[in-house]
Amino acid sequence: MTDLEPEPELEVAPEPLLAAKAPRRARGAVVVGVRIVAGTVGVAVAALALAAAALLPIPRHTVGQPSQVVTPVATAQQRVCAGPLLRLGDKTGAGATVVRSVGRPAVRSAQTDGKAEASELAATDNTSGLAPQVLTLPAGSSSSGRPLLAGSQSQSANFEDLVGFASAECSEASSDSWLVGGATSTGRTSLLTLSNPSAVVATVTLSIYAETGVVSAAGTDGIVVPAGSQRVFSLAGFAPNIASPVVHVQSRGGQVVANLQQSTVRTLEPGGLDIVGAASAPSTSNLIPGIVVANSDAVVARQGEPGFSDLGSVIRVFVPGTIAAKARISVVPENGTTGATSVALSVPAGLVTDVPLDTLPDGSYTVTVSSDAPLVAGARVSTVGATGQSDFAWVAAAEPLRDHALVAIAPGPSPLLHLANPTTRAATVTIRVKGEAEATVTVPAGQTVSRPVTASVDYTIGGFNTLAIAVSYAGDAQVGAYTVSASAPASQPLRIYP
Repeated sequence: MTDLEPEPELEVAPEPLLAAKAPRRARGAVVVGVRIVAGTVGVAVAALALAAAALLPIPRHTVGQPSQVVTPVATAQQRVCAGPLLRLGDKTGAGATVVRSVGRPAVRSAQTDGKAEASELAATDNTSGLAPQVLTLPAGSSSSGRPLLAGSQSQSANFEDLVGFASAECSEASSDSWLVGGATSTGRTSLLTLSNPSAVVATVTLSIYAETGVVSAAGTDGIVVPAGSQRVFSLAGFAPNIASPVVHVQSRGGQVVANLQQSTVRTLEPGGLDIVGAASAPSTSNLIPGIVVANSDAVVARQGEPGFSDLGSVIRVFVPGTIAAKARISVVPENGTTGATSVALSVPAGLVTDVPLDTLPDGSYTVTVSSDAPLVAGARVSTVGATGQSDFAWVAAAEPLRDHALVAIAPGPSPLLHLANPTTRAATVTIRVKGEAEATVTVPAGQTVSRPVTASVDYTIGGFNTLAIAVSYAGDAQVGAYTVSASAPASQPLRIYP
């Protein structure tokens, strides 16, 4: 019988057939009735017991997944300086396969807590033996947060083949960096330096791009930079005769600090030098503060001479990938000065583009490059001194800083501190110097404020949400600039599950 079939009806005998045995059946009926009633009561009690049990809360037994909170051990902070100015061979050009240093840079370092230690990398390709300085701040016990470490260097040169002023920030090592600047065309020398401050060998891959596209060259992959050492390469060895290089540096194993050192000689006249620091990663919004235009009339006059076409100011942009970007370059005078200009352009993918800024009058500027596809950017500015001697500087797109920053001002002529506010709200910024009263500066939304500062002094900057910061120098036939990079965030506690 299936569940859907009706149960069969029971047949009941007619009453007369039961009358003859009525007395016995009556007793039996009583017994049976009692049993039935008792059984019914038992079933009812059991049903009530089950119902009551169903209404009682069921005990819950849960076992939490075992875990453990692990607080990483605080590690020392390190920043590596660019090192001394370098040349290939000697001043006559002999021994052009050998790297030698010229002079020694002045290094300035600072920290908000503890005391930084200065040392040199253990080995370098510089045959003079002078290696870049490494600034190390041991892990402290301060409960107020991770201390800040800052450093910068500067150096002047006045030799037959090297004349000018160069400044650079001492940077944290990275596994991925972009260098926007330099040239390897006739009379232009660019040396790539790779410094590995770690205890692990770094294996580096270079991707080089030019105004003609990607550069295919042997030896750009698998470059070994031993632990605690600096390697130096002539960019022309990989990419000769290019006017507008961009170099993407990637490393495995140890991390490296990458820089370009460019020097220019026009016929027999030295035309300046500088050190190119890493730009911010590809972005749709690039900010370049600290562009100082000085003695622009003399620059324009010398640009008309043979070999001086690259003396003017330019913005260099590069779009990685295969899709072109629509971009707008805005040039805004600092300190609320009027005269902002902008230009819209299409930036081809895979080709480096230099956009001239020859019409800017003397002053300090911030450049914003907005685009619909990520790109990298940098700027070159030039100056000409009273005797006609020229110099140039590369300024990288700045990395936005959060909350506070520490800036160590290396020696140099007339340094300026540039505070660029990329947000939509004004920022009230505090500037502190040890032993002096705190100063307050208001930086309007979307603008930049520059203030004179003192060389060889350290400045702690706070009270802001987001800022881009640069330092510039300007003197007779001397110009230099660098942007300030953020420190790597401190390690946070982790919850570990088996």
